[in-house]
Amino acid sequence: MKIKPFNKLSTVDAIHDVLNKLIVVTNNMEPQEPLLIDLSGLRYITPIGYTSLLSIFYFLEGKYEVKIKVPIDERPVKYMERMNFFEVCSQNIKSQFEEQMIMGEIYNRSRSNLKTELLETKKAFNNDDIEDINNSVKMILRSNGLRGPQLSNIQTFITELGNNVIDHTESPCFISIKNNAEEKEMEIAVVDCGIGIYESLKTTLKGKSPDEVVRDAIMTKASRLGKDGRGNGLMDVKRKAFHPSNEVILNLCTNNTVYKITENGVTPISKGTIYFGTFFQLKVTYPFA
Repeated sequence: MKIKPFNKLSTVDAIHDVLNKLIVVTNNMEPQEPLLIDLSGLRYITPIGYTSLLSIFYFLEGKYEVKIKVPIDERPVKYMERMNFFEVCSQNIKSQFEEQMIMGEIYNRSRSNLKTELLETKKAFNNDDIEDINNSVKMILRSNGLRGPQLSNIQTFITELGNNVIDHTESPCFISIKNNAEEKEMEIAVVDCGIGIYESLKTTLKGKSPDEVVRDAIMTKASRLGKDGRGNGLMDVKRKAFHPSNEVILNLCTNNTVYKITENGVTPISKGTIYFGTFFQLKVTYPFA
């Protein structure tokens, strides 16, 4: 079987489309059957794209014999390497890139120290891992002039999302941040390959539709952990992201739907086939110092 994603993986809409194609194909497959992910047409990728690929590969490799066809265009591969994709992906995926491309030249490029501009891709399995990532985030934000509430708000966004994944989804969490200094915009991706928001909360919020469950998860304190759960979860994520000093675009895909999240609500944008995981993308423009 074969899956061919689009040439751009830079939005949750694109990830939603890939997941829909993936589920349609895998629903007709047997366990451990070969599955080809064709990336040959990939030309552009951002944090939401490569973290989602890591999540998808992690999920699939436990079920199928995953094969890939690498991008013809080297540019997205170079960017993925710069963001430590090949340090986080499985040896199976890394080896296939090395078999199909001259990866030595890409690995041996001179790297600038960009620790104050980007968070190279991280995989978290527990809350201690999230805390380590939080320290890296603080360095990036401070280096870009953020102080006080602005800094703590974005830290809360990332740590609450990461801890929510660890506490609820039975899945590792993949996180990456890229700062676009010219646009004064930061893109943050937090994704997982777990059971999704609806499956996690449907027993707690009995009788509600998937859209209502997702809305309550983000707009209220709904949690399957009850009153003793960690913080205010996704409600705190939304509140911190929409700080008055920020210009924010916050989107998510989970269960089978793309959602646009605003300060006042959660709106379903498009629907498809039920799939795994939760995929958050935050773009925020700050009044950098």
